[in-house]
Amino acid sequence: MKRILVSLYEKEKYLETIKKLHAGGWEIWASSGTAKYLKENGVEAKDLSTITGFENLLGGLVKTLHPEIFAGILGPEPKWDVVLVDLYPPPDIDIGGVALLRAAAKNWRKVKPAFNLETLKLALERDDEETRKYLAALTFAFTSEYDSIRANQMFEGISISMKRQEIELRYGENPHERAFVYGKPSFEILHEGKTISFNNVLDAENAWFVAKNLPKTGAVVVKHQSPCGVAVDEDKLKAVEKALEADEESSFGGVLAVNFELDGSIARELKKYLEVIVAPSFTEEAVEVLSKRKVRLLKPHNERFWSGRMAFDALVLSERKFPQGEYELVTGTPLSREEMEDLDFAYRVVEGVKSNAVVIVKNGVTVGIGGGQPSRKRAAWLATVLAGEKARGAIAASDAFFPFPDGLEILAAAGVKAVVAPLGSVRDEEVVNKAKELNLTFYKAPSRVFRH
Repeated sequence: MKRILVSLYEKEKYLETIKKLHAGGWEIWASSGTAKYLKENGVEAKDLSTITGFENLLGGLVKTLHPEIFAGILGPEPKWDVVLVDLYPPPDIDIGGVALLRAAAKNWRKVKPAFNLETLKLALERDDEETRKYLAALTFAFTSEYDSIRANQMFEGISISMKRQEIELRYGENPHERAFVYGKPSFEILHEGKTISFNNVLDAENAWFVAKNLPKTGAVVVKHQSPCGVAVDEDKLKAVEKALEADEESSFGGVLAVNFELDGSIARELKKYLEVIVAPSFTEEAVEVLSKRKVRLLKPHNERFWSGRMAFDALVLSERKFPQGEYELVTGTPLSREEMEDLDFAYRVVEGVKSNAVVIVKNGVTVGIGGGQPSRKRAAWLATVLAGEKARGAIAASDAFFPFPDGLEILAAAGVKAVVAPLGSVRDEEVVNKAKELNLTFYKAPSRVFRH
């Protein structure tokens, strides 16, 4: 006779399957609450309390934690063939259920674990060694993810579950390289004209972080993980158009992110080819319009951001957040309210540009972005070349301190009016004195915003 041990949170979900097992001759063993429910619904179930001698110790917290039960799972001649546990969801913590699943997974050659209808179906239909081992692996990954969710709720950090997701990525950074997703991503794909790629996901997250942190209604275009055009405007469509036009050449095939609901009227005006569009929400009309194209529509849910990568066979993570604090006038003429808005906008944009980075903005639009340079002088030069005459009277932001005065000299020669950057260099005094000499207004940022 086949025997199954069941402990269920959503009992009704499994009722019909268990009824079929019972009718097929399986012996059903269940924790007290589950046994009671099954009996009330016509299924003869043996109560585990007949083994433990108690029903619900500590108000139900201890029902299955008993040496005889675990001996019946872990022993060389186990009492049960299948152990099915439907854990109750976080923020509660299911201790006994997780322990049962892990015990079954440990003894996978003799006991098959199941934690949902899909794994139960597999456990009932197949009995080869490969399937048993696969179920055990799935179970360990599932319980690890379960613990990670609770860990994330308990402290301001992150606990990583390395469970591989079913999301398909078209390829890695290059077409000949594979790519996978581990951990549950906090976004929905509302439309996928073609399979999303590794690069699309990274570009989309950077675009969304910058867009989410813009001080006003705005739009961000990212290409190769760095913004190429950003704009703010009270008119949503104008914000999008200005961002796309800020670097018209680079924005082709880019990722667009906005910090407002994208509606049908804006969707119809989007003529440029884009890989991904990211928004906090899309109207049904917008989805309908854009679904006729190959663009992916992505709706993010994340409130916290992390950046990381594999290095020396380990995952290295860094929290990502925009720094809090005031901009402090160091030298020069104080800026007007409108100019300070541009200064804040510039610093929020430069945070998303790969370092070394210098961004020049004017009237809520990026006019020159220099990034990814080993020298801050080169980043400043690149930003001014792209800005051209638009640099005159504009505001520049640097993602870290100027190690030498030469970067300021390049910006001043292009006509930049004010600069915002953190301090912290051994040459700070020399840099500030150069700003005075060049008649540049210089504001100190609250912290550096490197992105590598």
